[in-house]
Amino acid sequence: MTMKHTSETEIRALAAAVLEQSPAAEKEEPFGLGAPWTHHTNPEEFERLARLHNRIQRKEMALATMREERASIMRRSIRRMRRAEGKN
Repeated sequence: MTMKHTSETEIRALAAAVLEQSPAAEKEEPFGLGAPWTHHTNPEEFERLARLHNRIQRKEMALATMREERASIMRRSIRRMRRAEGKN
């Protein structure tokens, strides 16, 4: 069974489409675009990689937001604790 290798042009075009749809378009190439294994993916796999990459980015951004909120709550609580102990 022979597999059609994805050309460099197709990879670049799909990567550009991924970056356009990305909410926070970064300057880095997504999911190891320059890696040798990307030349052995078929178009369906590459599209799936693009979808997964976007989902992972969204989840990482959501997690960062939750961590920021947690840190904010912790800081407020620590301030209250210090005030209660008379340590301004």
